[in-house]
Amino acid sequence: MATKQKIRAVFADPQVDGMEVLYQCIGELLKDGAEFDKAYSLVIAAGDTPANTWIRFCVQCATRFDDPPEESEFLAVLEEFCRQYAEA
Repeated sequence: MATKQKIRAVFADPQVDGMEVLYQCIGELLKDGAEFDKAYSLVIAAGDTPANTWIRFCVQCATRFDDPPEESEFLAVLEEFCRQYAEA
């Protein structure tokens, strides 16, 4: 299983354009007091560019890990990156 350090490295070099927009969209909801799970669900359910970016990122990541991370670990790192935008 991939370590959080390896997952963070993939997020730091996403190789997919638009991840900042995804982080900002979720981050804005976090600023407004939403819990991460709810914010994530709303952005993905909207099906707009940020949701499509996330899908492309996940598909692309499938080839970047020898042993895929647990979904909860992957989403925990996404939350870390989104919270950076919420605090900015």
